[in-house]
Amino acid sequence: MLIQNTADLKKFIAALGTPPYVAIDTEFISEKTYYPQLCLVQVAYGSQAAVIDPLSDLDLEPLIKFLKNRQIVKVLHAADQDLMILWNNFKLVPTPVFDTQIAAMVCGFGDQVSYGQLVKAFTRTKLDKSSQIIDWSKRPLRDRHIEYAMGDVENLGPVYESLLKCIDKRGRANWIEEEMLNLSDSKRFAFNPDVQARRVKMRFLSPRRLATLHELVSWRERRAQSQNIPRGWILKDLALRDIVSNPPENLEDLGRVRGIGGNARGSAGREILQCIRTVAALPPSALPPKESNNDEQANESVMVLLRALLKHICEENEVAPKLVATKAELEQIALGGTTRVGTGWRREVFGDLADKLLKRQIALALADGKIELVKIN
Repeated sequence: MLIQNTADLKKFIAALGTPPYVAIDTEFISEKTYYPQLCLVQVAYGSQAAVIDPLSDLDLEPLIKFLKNRQIVKVLHAADQDLMILWNNFKLVPTPVFDTQIAAMVCGFGDQVSYGQLVKAFTRTKLDKSSQIIDWSKRPLRDRHIEYAMGDVENLGPVYESLLKCIDKRGRANWIEEEMLNLSDSKRFAFNPDVQARRVKMRFLSPRRLATLHELVSWRERRAQSQNIPRGWILKDLALRDIVSNPPENLEDLGRVRGIGGNARGSAGREILQCIRTVAALPPSALPPKESNNDEQANESVMVLLRALLKHICEENEVAPKLVATKAELEQIALGGTTRVGTGWRREVFGDLADKLLKRQIALALADGKIELVKIN
């Protein structure tokens, strides 16, 4: 059912009542904007399913009120983008949330299992993905596009119920509760200059150049938000790396940066130079701490042991390695740093063992071609 007016939306929400859970998906486009444009919201529970068109003349308030109901679990797959869109558009975090991709990783389906794989595994249905890449903002919608959007959410309920059984069988309800609480934290959607700076992939910068990078990514973010265009349209990462590595002193120097050229003489060029001057004027005490150099990076032999331990533990527990610890987290552990691996269920499964390995309280050994843990006296 396609819903394009408020009266039909109210009837659909009333028919749903207060179910124990509801399956949700969205369709959007984001190639030309900073904030993704919400084009469809798909909602389903049991035999009730609808594709809601937010680009038509309807009031979404009945849907927003329904999604705010904390008695209803909101089920999504790979929920990050959908949750970001709901936050950007409605300042809504639909608590409680259940992400079937994360749950599948807990149940041993591997790293970032696709929705299609889960549907096939649990319902023996092969999804039609022929309409996956289309411009969802175009109207009128074709029947095959509506059917595709509906199919994405109609199968989510059976997948959710199957995963619940899998989680219960493994006794991992507390794992899921911990992961889903993190998804419901609205702080995840706030801009973090440290995160954006890491994505630019510049390592071992001096404190002043690191401060310049942070200043520029923050400036780029503000401009992209105010103009609602992708951040790369403001300043590409390639140009950003060049500016940080070789800070221009004037507009002529800035114009030599690849990807900027004649645009250097506009307001953006002047603002970039101002960012550089602002950081140049900072006293050393106001700069971020010096990054580690190559010599201080995690010993590769230690990383080999940690990766081997992680692989062994994840195979033994049938859980996706990436969910337990990322490469960056392993590096921090090797350097004695603090990560989420030292808390919650991750500590019980892997964190404590990693700590014991580094303290030479356990060792890895081979027995019949398989890794086993050996206690060291």
